[in-house]
Amino acid sequence: MTFEGKVAIITGGGQGIGETYAKRFAEAGASVLIAELNEDAGQRVASEICEAGHTALAIKTDVSSEADAAAVAELAQAEFGGVDILVNNAAIFHGMRYETLLDVDLDYYYQIMKVNMHSPLVMTRAVADAMVQRGGGSVINQ
Repeated sequence: MTFEGKVAIITGGGQGIGETYAKRFAEAGASVLIAELNEDAGQRVASEICEAGHTALAIKTDVSSEADAAAVAELAQAEFGGVDILVNNAAIFHGMRYETLLDVDLDYYYQIMKVNMHSPLVMTRAVADAMVQRGGGSVINQ
């Protein structure tokens, strides 16, 4: 499968499965934008993709923030001409505390819900217009 001429945003693309998504989309010809809270990790993956002869950028992103999501969409538009693919991969998982609903700290619970449950909607809304302008697109919720 080829993604030549396509633009893919990968949330949480600085590590784990997201890193694999970013590299595979780039190898298949897509320009990749890594939206990653861990700025160093995102930059590392983007550099590795570029060193392999492909196109990638990274931007520090809190995927639960509407302002950050809008910044990702704006960067994709400015640098690559739009968005074709969004992979909603970012999540709080490693190091996650396992507590009962009766014991969990509510601020921690709300943060988990914002990132793991609400951020796919936030990111999709941010890129929807850019996808429509390019004739459609695909959203993959990991």
